[in-house]
Amino acid sequence: MRRIFVLAVVLLALSGYAQVQFTLPAVSPEDVLQWLRQSALPAAEKAVWLRILPQAFDEGLVDPKIAQAFFQRLVGTPPTFVGEITAIMEGLLAQGLPVTHLMNKVSQGITMGRPWAVITNEIRLRASVLAATHVSLSPYRPKAEARASVSVRVGSFAFQARTPTWEDVEVEIAEAISDFIAGGGDINDWSGMEALVRIRLLKLRGQRLPPNLVDPVLQVLTPQLIEGIVSQAFQIERR
Repeated sequence: MRRIFVLAVVLLALSGYAQVQFTLPAVSPEDVLQWLRQSALPAAEKAVWLRILPQAFDEGLVDPKIAQAFFQRLVGTPPTFVGEITAIMEGLLAQGLPVTHLMNKVSQGITMGRPWAVITNEIRLRASVLAATHVSLSPYRPKAEARASVSVRVGSFAFQARTPTWEDVEVEIAEAISDFIAGGGDINDWSGMEALVRIRLLKLRGQRLPPNLVDPVLQVLTPQLIEGIVSQAFQIERR
């Protein structure tokens, strides 16, 4: 076990950009699924999550620890709220898009006592922008990606590490655009959004995201590209 653990760490370290996380206590996908089966969440939504989560965990689209906190906070919220949030995330997962960051946003909103409609509207906004970003950037996706991940549980400790993916870049771009709009920015200020996206990508380049994933976007990043994402996200006719 130790040899396997060390080998996995070395292989990921060689990439130079592995995202490493130690968690205590450990939370595995099966822990989440088992908790979910016994939870008091609405039966229909529970069935949806039990159906889609195994593949989402396998593909790294959902972090088990964040998911557990998300589901725990959903318990006791209005059934309509649970239904709307579930439908939004189910749609993203069907497209192969990560939802861990959105689960985190929901948990934060519930903890802060924000109105249900406010949380739902923000998650819907961010989901729409992410889906549009995914479609708009698909022509620029690298033809080959090196992916590696490892998850080791030793007693109450857990070690998780993975290399960044193209979807991580899409999330960062979508979140920058969403932050701009949710913060009160003009939805037609594509230059302002483009500047914010560029700043975020340059900050992450070589740190959390490798250049081979970031550079193809930086080369084509223009206000017109942002306009296309925003127009698609909000179904606005382009000029």
